Amino acid sequence: MSVYNPTSSRVRSDRAPRMAEPRAAIIATYAEWTAMSALRSSAPIRSRSDVYRALRAVNFKVLFDMSLGPIGRDDFDEWHEEAARAMLAREPRLTVGWATKILNVYLKTRVYVAAEGRENLMDMIHPPIDGGLWLGLSRQFAGQPEILAMTNCVSRIKGIVDYDCYRRIIDGCLAAAALLACRLIEVEQLWTGTEFSQSA
Repeated sequence: MSVYNPTSSRVRSDRAPRMAEPRAAIIATYAEWTAMSALRSSAPIRSRSDVYRALRAVNFKVLFDMSLGPIGRDDFDEWHEEAARAMLAREPRLTVGWATKILNVYLKTRVYVAAEGRENLMDMIHPPIDGGLWLGLSRQFAGQPEILAMTNCVSRIKGIVDYDCYRRIIDGCLAAAALLACRLIEVEQLWTGTEFSQSA
């Protein structure tokens, strides 16, 4: 059995080889886990195998290949729609609302939390849409019906049945982000999902 020697530049042959980039591997698998964990009992899929298979139908490499340079809004949004459609083709039990929620939680973890990805990617990613965000938007923008008409055009994830509906919600979130002077993903600061009653 080998013993790790931090001063040695040699790795003994009886040791298992190290992964080239362990941090990247940890982040990628953790991002998958957070996406799976964000699903609730009403989600059409909940098993690890179903969620991970759906995620792995998506070409994420294009977002994390630094040699491709900065990514812009049009390129990201085109990628996002194609990614949602790839997930739906792989897992037809999903709706656009659930597919985009899984994608967005994955990207929130990997891009916003872990700061991975191409230049500008953090400015492009979408907030995960769910009841907690809809409630927060309703509270924050109660006096701005034009924003709520876009963001709250449906009230349940399963109600997002086509990408045009989803795009309308994101357009509303972009307008909200402009008023909040924050990134699009940072509209999630309004999320109410951790609220609970203080009563005993």
